[in-house]
Amino acid sequence: MINTAALFSTAFLPGQAGFDTDTITGLAEWRLDTPMLFKLLIGAGTQAVAWPIYGDGEDCPCVLAAPMAQAQASWQALSALMDRPRDAAAIVARAGISALLAGGQAWLILDCVQLIPHDIDTPQYAAGLEALRAEAQALHSALQRGDKEALAPLLGAGAASPAIGYWSATADAQLADVEELDANALPFLQGLEVREWVEDALCYAVAAAGQPDIRGLVTPYGRWIAPLSRGLVHLDASDADDGWITFATADKPDAHGVMDLNGTVVLAPAPGDLYVIGPHLLHQVVPDGPTCLRRLPDGARLLEGVDSLCQRDDGYIDFMRLTGEQDERNVHGVLDATGAMVVPPAYSSVQDFGTKKKIAIVSQRIAGRFLFGLVDSQGELLAPCQYEAIDCATTSSPPRLRKNLIFAIDAQGLACMLTLDGKQAFVPLYPPAHHLRGVAVQSDFLYVVKDGMAWSMDFTGQLLEQFDTVENFKAAITAQLSEAMGLSKKKPVRRRSFTPEQILAKADRAQLRSMAALLLQGDADLAARCVDITLDELAEDDPEEEYEGDTPAAACFFLLWSTAAHTLGHGTTLDWKAVDEVPRIVQHIELPALRDFSWAEREDGDAMAEGLAAIAAHLAPHQLRLINMHGGEDTYYLGVVRAQDAAAFKAAALLAALRPVVY
Repeated sequence: MINTAALFSTAFLPGQAGFDTDTITGLAEWRLDTPMLFKLLIGAGTQAVAWPIYGDGEDCPCVLAAPMAQAQASWQALSALMDRPRDAAAIVARAGISALLAGGQAWLILDCVQLIPHDIDTPQYAAGLEALRAEAQALHSALQRGDKEALAPLLGAGAASPAIGYWSATADAQLADVEELDANALPFLQGLEVREWVEDALCYAVAAAGQPDIRGLVTPYGRWIAPLSRGLVHLDASDADDGWITFATADKPDAHGVMDLNGTVVLAPAPGDLYVIGPHLLHQVVPDGPTCLRRLPDGARLLEGVDSLCQRDDGYIDFMRLTGEQDERNVHGVLDATGAMVVPPAYSSVQDFGTKKKIAIVSQRIAGRFLFGLVDSQGELLAPCQYEAIDCATTSSPPRLRKNLIFAIDAQGLACMLTLDGKQAFVPLYPPAHHLRGVAVQSDFLYVVKDGMAWSMDFTGQLLEQFDTVENFKAAITAQLSEAMGLSKKKPVRRRSFTPEQILAKADRAQLRSMAALLLQGDADLAARCVDITLDELAEDDPEEEYEGDTPAAACFFLLWSTAAHTLGHGTTLDWKAVDEVPRIVQHIELPALRDFSWAEREDGDAMAEGLAAIAAHLAPHQLRLINMHGGEDTYYLGVVRAQDAAAFKAAALLAALRPVVY
C-alpha cells in the first residue's frame, strides 16, 4: 500500500448514531506526504477519533476530525491571501476545492494512518498523531494572523502541488481498499488500451488509442499519475514500492528520468539507463561514460565509477568499484540506505553486519589467497585480513559469537578466538582438530591438535582434556554426523499414501473438526470452516496426487494444518535458515498473542533453534504452545496450540505418521 494522506467528509463520527463508512465522501488525497493545505483545513478545532476501516483503529483514535464549517472558513480566509490565479487551470482548481468543501458533510476527516510509521494504539503512534494535530493548530494560528511567510508554500501554489494535494470528488476515501476495478466500468479508461494493473503503483498502465507507444498511469479513481499528454514511450513502475517511476519521452527515447508516485518529475531525462537502489538512491549508467550513484529526490551525485550495486540482507548496499585489473581484484564497499559510506571500497568481499554487535567479515586477496578480517559499521578495521577463516553460518553471514568471542583460523592454520575489538584472546599454538568449523569449536571450548592427539581447549587457550588420536577423533565425529544426517545405511520405512478420492471416501467430518480445532485454539466454527475448505480443495485436486499418512484421516491432518496456516493465518512454513523472519512472526502467524513479540535477546550467530525458543517463551504466559507439525525436516511447519491441547495435538500428529515437536 502506498503511504497516502486523504481528506474526506462524513455526516457522523464513529460512535454517533447514524455513522456509516459507506456514506463518507472523498475530497482529496496526496501520496507520500501530507499537504500543508490538508493540515490547515483540519485547523484548531480538531479531535482524534477512531476509524473502523483499520482493524486496530476500530476502538482507538487514529485520524483527525474537525467541523466542516471551520474548514470552509479557513479556505475562504486563505483564498483571500493567495496570489491571483495565473491561468484558467488555476481558477478551475481553486473553484473545485471551494465546491468540494461546500458540498461536504458535517465533519472533515484527515487520514494519515499510513504516513505515521508506527502501529495504531501504541504510544509512538499517539505521539505522531498529536504532533500532526499541533502542526495543524499552528497553521490555523498563522492564518488567523495573516502570516504570509508561514503560509508561503500555499499562497503561490498551483493545482495538485505538494502543498495543495490532489482534489477531486472521485478521490478515494477508503485508503485501505484501493484495488483494481473492472476497466469496462471506468469511464476514463474508455477508448484506451489497458495494458496491466500495476499493484505497486496502484494504477492501470494504459496506452493511447491510435498511438500504442504512448504510455500512461492512472488510478482506479481517475487520477492521472503519468498523463498521456506527456508523450511517454518508456514508463517503468517496477520500483514503485521504493517510491519511484522511471520514464522516457518520445522526443528523447534514450534519455531517462525519474518521477515520484504523485507524477512529480524529480530528475529530468538524461542520456543513459537508471536503476533505482532503494528509496534514496539511483544508479545511473551512461553510454561510454562513468557510472554514477545519485541521491533521490534531489539527484545529487554521490559516487563516481561504481558498479554492481545491490541490496544486502542487513539493510546496507553493496557496491563494487572496477580497478582496471583482473575481475577478482575489483574491490567492494558498503553504503547505507542514504548513500553514506559505511565501508570504503578496499575489500574483495564484505559480509553482512551482525544485528547487535554490528561487525562484518571482510576479505582481501594477499599473496595469491583470500584472507579474512573484521570491520565495524563505522568502517574501522578491527582485525586485519590475516586469517584463513572466521567462523560464520554462511559465506555472507556475520561472525558467529560464542561467549562474545569469534573463532578464527590464522594464516598459519592455527586456531584462536578473537575479541569483539578484533584482538586475539590468546596466542595461537594449535591447529583445529577437524576441518568443519561447527565441530572444531563448541559453545565453550575448541577441539585442537597437539602432537598428533585431539584435545579440548578453553577459550583462553588452556588445554583441558586429551581424547584420542586425530584419525580416530575424525572417524568418530564423521560417524556421528552421518547418523545425525540420516546417511547411515538403514532400510527406509515404507509409508502409506492416499489419493484425494480415498481420503474423501473415509472422511469423518466430526473427527476432522476435532483435529482442526487443535490447530485453531478450540474455535469450533473456524475448525468447521477449515475442514470444509480442505475437503472442497481435495475434491478439486489432481486425482493422481497422493498424501502420506497411516490412514486417510491421518493424511488429512497435515492438509488441515496447511489450510489453517495458509488460508486462515494460523500457521506458517519457514525455511530452516529463515532466522530474520522470527522477529516478524506476527506477519506469518496472525495471532493477537504474537503482536507484541520481539526477539529482545537475539545475539549474532543465533539460529532458528534460538528464535523458536524465544517465540515459545513469549507464548507461554498466554497459555499457548508453539508447535512444528513435522520435525526432522529442512522446513518448519509451525502453528500454535493451547497448552491444554498440546498432548492431544502430539498424539494426533503421531497417528498421522508425522514427527511433531512441541516447544
